[in-house]
Amino acid sequence: MTIPTPSSDQIFAPRARVLSGMRPTGRLHLGNYMGALYNWVQLQHQYECFFFIADYHALTTDYADPSRLKQNVYDIALDFLAAGLDPDQCTLFIQSHVLQHAELNLIFSMITPLSWLERVPTYKDQQEQLREKDLATYGFLGYPLLQSADILLYKPDFVPVGQDQVAHVEITREIARRFNFLYDKSGIEGDPILPDPQALLTPSPKLPGIDGRKMSKSYGNTILMTDPESVVLEKTQSMSNGGQRPTQHDPGDPEICPVGDLHRVFSTPEIDAHIRVGCTTAAIRCDECKALLGTSIAGHTVPMLNRRAQFASDPDEVWRILDNGAARAAARAERTMRDIRAVTGLSRDRSGVRAAASADSQPNLHDLTAHKDWWFLDPTFLLKELRDHWLKAIVPSDVALKHGDDGVMLTQNQRRVFLAASTQQPGEACWSFSVKPKSYEIIVLLCWNATFHLHDFVIPQKLYVAPWTTAKKAAGKGSLDFKVALEDGRYTLHLPLADPSGIDITETEAGYKILGL
Repeated sequence: MTIPTPSSDQIFAPRARVLSGMRPTGRLHLGNYMGALYNWVQLQHQYECFFFIADYHALTTDYADPSRLKQNVYDIALDFLAAGLDPDQCTLFIQSHVLQHAELNLIFSMITPLSWLERVPTYKDQQEQLREKDLATYGFLGYPLLQSADILLYKPDFVPVGQDQVAHVEITREIARRFNFLYDKSGIEGDPILPDPQALLTPSPKLPGIDGRKMSKSYGNTILMTDPESVVLEKTQSMSNGGQRPTQHDPGDPEICPVGDLHRVFSTPEIDAHIRVGCTTAAIRCDECKALLGTSIAGHTVPMLNRRAQFASDPDEVWRILDNGAARAAARAERTMRDIRAVTGLSRDRSGVRAAASADSQPNLHDLTAHKDWWFLDPTFLLKELRDHWLKAIVPSDVALKHGDDGVMLTQNQRRVFLAASTQQPGEACWSFSVKPKSYEIIVLLCWNATFHLHDFVIPQKLYVAPWTTAKKAAGKGSLDFKVALEDGRYTLHLPLADPSGIDITETEAGYKILGL
């Protein structure tokens, strides 16, 4: 079985992102494996994958008795690893261990019309099927909303689903569009804050249980992924043949036989061809056909059983994998939540507040002690945090800057402003920068020092144009590397191939006037 290649209109960058999850309802069976896990194992080598155990979702229907929840979470983690999900190739984590899932779900609940949730097809269907449970709860009604938060938190390009789950991806896309419409429509580099993820339809073969109905724990007709070979052989021998072949002398039709369905999935082409000829000509008995099926299935399940046993022998390693995955997932999720908090007024900064107060009582907006956690961010995200703080909290409100191309900003008269940020180098009074070798009318350098004070230098082109042009030509298609140094109380800009004494930029600090031109 192969994973489908996205169509030509689904263009994506290398290692596009994929997100999916599974409810912990006990050990997984072959239906779960072929319906999702088998495909996930293939996807992890093609995409940046996040796969989670949806324990919040388990509570939407089983809130009254969570006694098995923790064990089920552990069992499904073992099954994930047994199936071949590799923590070095994908991120595996427990949903509730990444608190941003609940935070985004709460924010979405503020903006989602009730009618959108009531019209989800599975809402009334599951209430009908699970009559023994009281599902007239806010959590059960809102599970598609939680599912949307699960997805959008990681800004995936694709969500692998079967055809019957496409509606869940569609409501996620509707919620993303509504959010973008209500709030700021441009996040990093002008992209929408929330994406429009696409459903990635993955193969999901027909997989009947041992009684001929759909394989399901609720029917008690499953073959587990990690059943021992003896159990697999016993279960396949008890399988229904669809009411065919009253006697073993009567021919059958593998196309309408549950045993034939499983042969198509798990047997080699040679065995599958053998049983089809043998069944339609009555040359083999049903018990022979079932024995061959048991052996074929065991060929897939025994390696998984062995991997499961290996991981089960070291529970601490399993929890370490999940904890590390949660940390990676939380880091990705937090980047999304920073954008969402900013546009919904829930961020912890003071942007947007114009309180009337004396000069002595005004907060020092250049003091970023409250944002120490930014210090160790990846340079791309450090730039975003410092840039957003500078634009929203420091630059005067009458300065109108807008985003242009290639990460630059534009003044009212279309002057190109390039903004870069750096933290103070350990043990040195200097800041290093690496930028694209292009021409700009204004350069803004945000130099964050070790005492968490932000120095912002707004440097007009006339101060640096000649050495910048020389350095730009020398850089060619590479990056233009330079630094700002604090020397004898003065800040100097040092460009490659320029005067070693540097360019004094001290007087350009907080020089916002030229941005208004």
